[in-house]
Amino acid sequence: MLLVIVWTSAGYVISFVNRIYSADKLSVRSADFLRKEEYEKALNTANGSLELNPLEPSYYRTRALVYLTVGILEKDGVKKNIYKKSAYADLQRALVLNPDNLVTERNLVPVYYFLANEDPAAKPGGNNHDSEFIGEAKNYFQMLKAKYSRDAGVISLVAEYERKLGLTEEYEKSKEMVRILRPDLLEWYSSFN
Repeated sequence: MLLVIVWTSAGYVISFVNRIYSADKLSVRSADFLRKEEYEKALNTANGSLELNPLEPSYYRTRALVYLTVGILEKDGVKKNIYKKSAYADLQRALVLNPDNLVTERNLVPVYYFLANEDPAAKPGGNNHDSEFIGEAKNYFQMLKAKYSRDAGVISLVAEYERKLGLTEEYEKSKEMVRILRPDLLEWYSSFN
């Protein structure tokens, strides 16, 4: 009986590790397909990684990037909006799965930037905001600045994307926060030049 329990447990552990490893491989392949502009394969492999391991926030971030990229190419405004909403839902899911994790929260900053742009191929700034999602990006950036108000690295990262989005008032507030925390960053960090 003990032997059966040991073999059953070993089989379960091996199966679990294999699922996690396979999900990681699929997520990496999805990002590779995205770089190669093979969007259908990118989406299929991103979905596959989430089927194998729906508890990994980075897989949702990867799929959100795929959704945003496919949405950029979509000519139909309704379908484009569906892709953006799907990307936003994935961002929210990533945060729910891993709350209070700085790595997850930092990695979502550039994705929120792309979500907030109406046309990522156009020049970024105040004239290129997606009215449905710019507020979500601003709220996310504000949440990070409040939560990590003593972390000059986080504030600098957020400031970079606020500047790119043309959020002048928010950018100036972030710049002031950095000035108080680490004035030397204002001289050498690219967001402030």
